[in-house]
Amino acid sequence: MPLLSLPRIFRTTVETIPAATSYLRADAAKLARWREALSGVSALKVGVVWAGNPRHKGDCQRSLPAAAVLPRLVAPGVQLYSLQKEPRPDDAPVLRRLGPDIVDLAPTLGDFADTAAAVCALDLVIAVDTSVAHLAGALGRPVWMLCPYALDWRWLRDRADTPWYPTMRLFRQDKPQAWERVLARMSDELARVAAGERELLLPSRLAR
Repeated sequence: MPLLSLPRIFRTTVETIPAATSYLRADAAKLARWREALSGVSALKVGVVWAGNPRHKGDCQRSLPAAAVLPRLVAPGVQLYSLQKEPRPDDAPVLRRLGPDIVDLAPTLGDFADTAAAVCALDLVIAVDTSVAHLAGALGRPVWMLCPYALDWRWLRDRADTPWYPTMRLFRQDKPQAWERVLARMSDELARVAAGERELLLPSRLAR
């Protein structure tokens, strides 16, 4: 049967979604290497993915140019890391201008096992609705997802968290293609986290 028919077959409700805080684990040896590599960084370590596969039929609703996202996330006490595979041509100049504020990890990420280990060595992942956002959620890592206005049924409505991934916060558009307020809010909250409000990393029901 189709995979997405299973919730109907099992009569799944919001209350019965089987969402453990994490159900994937990073390879221990790879994770140890990443932690060692990043051990000298005292700033908040934030991985970023700003675009998905351009061949996806809904890509224009979810993906953003690097210029719209990355400069908004630069803040005192924050070190950005690009997890973006195959950046688009217009992204390269943005990465160069940001200089040491962002480190490109993409060349070292050969597969999802590598990405999982890198994600687990970071403090936060900020991503559009792509595989990396889902991977971070499945690993139980703090992840902030940029959500377009029109979403499929999995993301429900009018809530800033998701029962599928208990450590994920949703930053939703309030109307189609309206990213400005979303990015402004995310930028503000990231600066607050870097300043010490670590409870903002997680949905409010977990931030205790």
